[in-house]
Amino acid sequence: MWISGRKGFQAKTRTNLPLFEVEKGKLKINPLAGWAKADLDAYFETHALPRHPLEAQGYLSIGCMPCTSVVKPGEDPRAGRWRGWDKTECGIHGGDDADVTPFDPAQQPVF
Repeated sequence: MWISGRKGFQAKTRTNLPLFEVEKGKLKINPLAGWAKADLDAYFETHALPRHPLEAQGYLSIGCMPCTSVVKPGEDPRAGRWRGWDKTECGIHGGDDADVTPFDPAQQPVF
């Protein structure tokens, strides 16, 4: 089992992110899939959570060092990821060639 921090609002490719999916035989849970940016900001505020220090330097989507760059004014927050590459996800989240099967929504538990 794997619990991911991916959120549906982060990119067009994540808009229909399911709560549960199976990738390469492992259950992947995306508990924040349905959260909006406002939900995330409110959670940080309500629980007095600190923001990542790189956000103040313009890194609005943070991954590993080689795939993360500063987002320029007016750019999409994910523009700083994989700049200059034909990629939208790193290897840990699969991609077009990944063996990913979303669970049937009718089969997903209600929380």
